[in-house]
Amino acid sequence: MEREQQQAIARQELMAEELRKAELVRDRLESLEKSVKAYPEGHDIRVLMEGLHLEEEALRAVEEYIRSLREALIHPRGS
Repeated sequence: MEREQQQAIARQELMAEELRKAELVRDRLESLEKSVKAYPEGHDIRVLMEGLHLEEEALRAVEEYIRSLREALIHPRGS
């Protein structure tokens, strides 16, 4: 039983670290998005970056991943 508990704690620690990394990625994507908006409409850099669809795709995917990690940490399997 003690070994199972230690393994569960180790899994939670790994998920918490994964959550921290995903939050850093989200924060950087949000920062990049703000930087892009500093360029005027039609500027080459802004057009290029908006074409990557960071907000619609990457940021949304990272936020969904963060939600799933938080849910798993709040409601771990077997508890």
